Amino acid sequence: MEQLKFIGKRLVYLVIMLLGVATLVFILTKMIPGDPTVANLSQRALSDPEIVAAYRARYGLDKPYIVQYFLYIRNLLQLDLGTSIRTNNPVLQELMRCYPATIELALFAIIIAALLGILFGVISAIRRNSILDQIVRAISVTGVSIPSFWFALLMLYFFYYKLHIFPGPGRLSNSFSAPATVTGMYVIDSLLEGNPAKALDALSHLFLPALVLAMFTMGLITRTTRSNLLDVMSTDYIRTAKAKGLGRAKLILRHALGNALIPVLTVIGLGLGNLLGGMVLVETIFNWPGVGQFAYESVMSADYPSIIGVALLIALNYMVINTIVDILYGLIDPRVRCK
Repeated sequence: MEQLKFIGKRLVYLVIMLLGVATLVFILTKMIPGDPTVANLSQRALSDPEIVAAYRARYGLDKPYIVQYFLYIRNLLQLDLGTSIRTNNPVLQELMRCYPATIELALFAIIIAALLGILFGVISAIRRNSILDQIVRAISVTGVSIPSFWFALLMLYFFYYKLHIFPGPGRLSNSFSAPATVTGMYVIDSLLEGNPAKALDALSHLFLPALVLAMFTMGLITRTTRSNLLDVMSTDYIRTAKAKGLGRAKLILRHALGNALIPVLTVIGLGLGNLLGGMVLVETIFNWPGVGQFAYESVMSADYPSIIGVALLIALNYMVINTIVDILYGLIDPRVRCK
């Protein structure tokens, strides 16, 4: 009963935050400089007042902001994000088209970040203040500090242009056609299609952009794992286990690591939310047709409905993932449910 009450409270908070974010996104969008009419109509069309008036009426740009806001909230409740000014397609349809590409990239990136980050964090904690610890800490600081767009260009230059180890931008090589859409994720869809060669090619295209995106979150996970593992290793129950002669590997894996990784769950959740929002520059550099590239094209064309749709999607990603992390925290640690 207590668990259901805790989960219900978190879900109510989620709905309230969604409404607040939707309102804030609407206000900020209206503050963006530039007129979508000017951005999307030709000079010849702009010289005709009737065309301009018809265009503004079609997209509700001729109505007062308060009327636009209530129409916007009503449409949101009906899962209607409006029509893209740039493509003339429903925004929801556009997001559903590009979101699977971002999901595939984000999941692969967060797996790399979590595996390397936890491994490096454990190694750094075990070999505290050693040369190996210094190297691992330097890698984590570099991962947090290095600009993603610059790292992306470096990866493409060395591993694609110079060494020819990995393929270039895009999701598939020119020798392959896109697989039949089931999930929208090329690796999975290629396997479902019974084409392992295509799946391997899609996986090789994933590696470089995923590694670039993983670096920042990996650095955070490494530092968080190291810090928490060192704290856990100094607790009384760990010292007691040491005194009983328990081996280091068993001590860390069975007793210390589980407790140390609980805060890491938050870092992984935030990292996944960040990646699911689409990294605009990285997706643009790697020509990855995901949410980031769609957001860039929408901003460049002052496509307000699409900008709002992307912003809401990114906010929804963060809020849903944070709510899931909160619920998992409450299930793992009963003390959280009392807050």
